[in-house]
Amino acid sequence: MSVLKRNIDKQYLVFALFLSIAIGFTIQFPQLMSSFYKGGHSGSACRHFGSDLLITVIVAFLMFVLNYYVLKPVEKHRKLKFWDIVWSILLTTFCVFILNYLIYSFKHRHFFSLIKKSIRWDEIFYENFFVSALVIGCILIIRLLINQQSIKLENETLKREALQSQFESLKNQLSPHFLFNSLTALKILISEAPDKAQNYVNNLSKALRYTLQSNEKRLVTLDEEMKFIDSYLYLIRIRFDKNLLVELDVDEELLKFKIPPLTIQTLIENAIKHNEVSKLNPLSINILTTENFSLIVSNIIQKKFNKEEGTGIGLANLLKQFEILLGPDKFTISKKDNKFIVEVPLIKP
Repeated sequence: MSVLKRNIDKQYLVFALFLSIAIGFTIQFPQLMSSFYKGGHSGSACRHFGSDLLITVIVAFLMFVLNYYVLKPVEKHRKLKFWDIVWSILLTTFCVFILNYLIYSFKHRHFFSLIKKSIRWDEIFYENFFVSALVIGCILIIRLLINQQSIKLENETLKREALQSQFESLKNQLSPHFLFNSLTALKILISEAPDKAQNYVNNLSKALRYTLQSNEKRLVTLDEEMKFIDSYLYLIRIRFDKNLLVELDVDEELLKFKIPPLTIQTLIENAIKHNEVSKLNPLSINILTTENFSLIVSNIIQKKFNKEEGTGIGLANLLKQFEILLGPDKFTISKKDNKFIVEVPLIKP
């Protein structure tokens, strides 16, 4: 028996005990009030109430245990048939009658007489009916609630698995995107500066190793990401030289915070893709952290007419990742003072 199954069984028994006590008070308390109303002796009435309450609680609890095996309320996905309910009603009613008969017979010391004036058989039949009805009604409600909760949990599990699958798919899209742009840069470098191609390949190898390793992680530390950015900036500075200016202002105390892998690289790549980078118009990119535990990447807007070739999934992909991780409205994009600004939250370790 699994730990989960044992916990469910324990919870059912505890719940059944509380319900049995509630059923006992529901049935016996009106009789106590009736006894006081008729002017009965308070001590005798309380003793009868206490003993009758205990009997009703015991009988009700035993019926909960019985129907645990008959109706099986904690078994999800088990289809409840009409004859299961009929069989439960008949068996519960019969068992309640037999238990009440045996207990009251023992209480009044008459084991062989079914009819005796000293025993309130009309009240016992009344109690039998209501105990049976309340127990079965409670069990059916418990079964309904458990099934609804199980369906809800399964839907949440399926939703979470779908989001995880979608997240992994999005992460896997980033590496080909980065590789595409890196190979484009390498192609240009080989033709324009073949002597630097070897160093470029070495740094490209380090960067690709990081992208492959990061695909196995949902999040990386800001420290890991910044070390990768050092290699990445070497690659793009080889291509753009002094035409690309990147300023870093990252608080060392935030290096243990986490972000999705390749976040900063994607934002830098997006800025280069959509803006002119030339001697006449050098592109300036600022990367900084804030006291509000966020990372800001901003650049001067200087649109170019001929955009770089690419897969067109970078920024939208990153936005989707943050939505999956943290929900909507956590990833902000704005334009101010001719600057394109992206602010992403840093996730506490």
